[in-house]
Amino acid sequence: MNRTRQRKEPQTPVMKSLILEKAGLLFWQKGYNNTSMKDIANACECKPANFYNYFSGKEDILYEVVKDITEKSISSIRHLADDEETNPMEQLRIFIKNHFNLHINLEQTSVMLSDTGIRHLSQEHRDEIIRMRDIYENTLLRIIRRGKEAGIFASYIDEKIISYNIPSMIIRSSIWYSAKGRLSLEEVSEIMFDFTLHGIRDRTDISSFAGN
Repeated sequence: MNRTRQRKEPQTPVMKSLILEKAGLLFWQKGYNNTSMKDIANACECKPANFYNYFSGKEDILYEVVKDITEKSISSIRHLADDEETNPMEQLRIFIKNHFNLHINLEQTSVMLSDTGIRHLSQEHRDEIIRMRDIYENTLLRIIRRGKEAGIFASYIDEKIISYNIPSMIIRSSIWYSAKGRLSLEEVSEIMFDFTLHGIRDRTDISSFAGN
């Protein structure tokens, strides 16, 4: 028994990663409801029964795909949540750059599934993903509030709307962006930052900003 466990253990993370990769692609190409465990097994070149060593079922696989991208999104910006030293304007730049850079380096299927896949999750799994997304959103909200308190961002802007718009802009930009295009990742990040800043900066200072 011990010999069997020792032989299988090194393969576990590799196989689990393969299942998530192949399943994520199939969920995106065929749709979650139209993808069967057999489809995933065929893509992984193994038997469906093997999956139950790693997952309880198809919904559990989808949950792991969505959770993975959500965790990575949080990790890319979480250090900003309690940063009371860095200028909020610079924090916003870092937030946009880090999140955009993350999405550029991920499979597009995973990025899109992180948004569309949540509706297929069980209530328990959906609640967990929402709890994780709240961490991400609250980090952005804290940056915006610090900027408002510092007089950098306009006091009248709607924090919630801004916290929805910025991630949407980042995700959509990561879909059309190409490393072979005329602009670099850094340049696109800066354009998104400038666009956002012009929209939320205190209007009393907007003329001086435009001249810089």
